Amino acid sequence: MLVDTHAHVQMPEFDADRAEVLGRSRSAGVQWMVCPGVDLASSTRAEELARQEPDVAAAIGVHPEDCDKAPADYLTKLRSLYALNATTTVAIGEIGLDYKEGTPDRALQFRFFEEQLQLAADLALPVIVHSRFAVTACLNAVAHFRGMRGVMHCFGGTTAELERAVALGLHVSFTGNITYPGAHATRDALKACPVERLLLETDSPYMPPVPMRGTRNEPSFVAYVYSAAATLLDSDVTDVACRIHETARGLFNHHERGNHAGEENL
Repeated sequence: MLVDTHAHVQMPEFDADRAEVLGRSRSAGVQWMVCPGVDLASSTRAEELARQEPDVAAAIGVHPEDCDKAPADYLTKLRSLYALNATTTVAIGEIGLDYKEGTPDRALQFRFFEEQLQLAADLALPVIVHSRFAVTACLNAVAHFRGMRGVMHCFGGTTAELERAVALGLHVSFTGNITYPGAHATRDALKACPVERLLLETDSPYMPPVPMRGTRNEPSFVAYVYSAAATLLDSDVTDVACRIHETARGLFNHHERGNHAGEENL
């Protein structure tokens, strides 16, 4: 009962063999996956794939590295895309902040992040948060939105930051980076994560796990991530998979939208 909670299978890296990639995913036991966009074009492609493949769910949004290329009316376009694909859209994402050198202006990133957090609140959807070198800044932004649901994707923060994310009601997702020899802090964070908030992913086509490093990552490789997580948690991989499947369904297939999140007046 594996689920890959973050796989960019709509990306050009999979254009030549997408059907085979999805076939290998199913053979590996992946029952479904979330396919996030990073801009309007990839969000549209994610929706197209979700309409074609019943085991693919879409997320739509503008990534912080792409915000400087987004059109002025990007929010209107995202709303329209959601209106056309409400049944296949499970989140707003991948959105957030990226403070790596060479990324867009931080003030611009922050504006896009807050605008899309509000969009998620308006649509009662969870968010998928990118937070490279910006975990605390992302958590500060999310804290302004009461009741916001979502996941800190590809978590690379400290145990203290993980505890704050959980306190805010967020889930935390780990990738193949937990298999990397030097990722001691990331493994410590995973072990500190409450099991009911834990998610796993590949972030395909990026960050392939050991023993697949040096290759294009794909959803079938999530089995290595589950195996590594189960070892770290001193648990059976089947138990971990069942629990994460239940958690992912609760987050991404949430249809009780009576209590919308909304920005607090702080």
